[in-house]
Amino acid sequence: METIIHIGVDIGQRQDPTAIVVAEVEKRGQERYFDEALEKWHLRGGVCHYVIRHLERLALDTPYPAVVERLLNIRRGLAKKKIKDVVFYLDATGVGGPIVDLLCQAGLSPLVAVYITGSDKASREGRDLRLGKALLVSRLQVLLQSERIHLPQTPEAGAMVDELLNYQIRIDEAAQATFGAFRVGSHDDLATALGLAVWEEPARVEIVPNPFYK
Repeated sequence: METIIHIGVDIGQRQDPTAIVVAEVEKRGQERYFDEALEKWHLRGGVCHYVIRHLERLALDTPYPAVVERLLNIRRGLAKKKIKDVVFYLDATGVGGPIVDLLCQAGLSPLVAVYITGSDKASREGRDLRLGKALLVSRLQVLLQSERIHLPQTPEAGAMVDELLNYQIRIDEAAQATFGAFRVGSHDDLATALGLAVWEEPARVEIVPNPFYK
């Protein structure tokens, strides 16, 4: 089976750095069975696990063209390793839109432009994914609790775990939920990039579709 890579990118703003998470998607827990009609062995069952191969924060105020070049370099590096099945999930909310355009102009594909919303729904139409922050957080919690996300032992991974532990949900007077790292000095960029990288389960691995989609 060819290697499948999902890359989540949270585009930074003036006070937040850009975060990049590279996840390898693996199917584990499969069982072999013999198809008597075809006289062949096959695999069935199993679930997707996400092995985080790389994560990083770019420096604050990194210009958009430099962000684009960094992502292209990551793609080139994977190509040198003969890894072709790569999908970028880029936060296009707010300032992310221009980078989506730059990446498309540079020929990087496939690319999913993710627009994070305040709803509790997710919908996919072509290249665009509209994703409720509540679902993003919920899926991360499910995958972490079921030990299906595997992080490297690095300072950046430790910072990401801190972000996930700091995630909070607040309900305002209008009954609107807000999510994020509310402690002074904390950021949720790595956690968001991780959520984007693990959001979808590849159709090619033949598993049950993501239940969070409406």
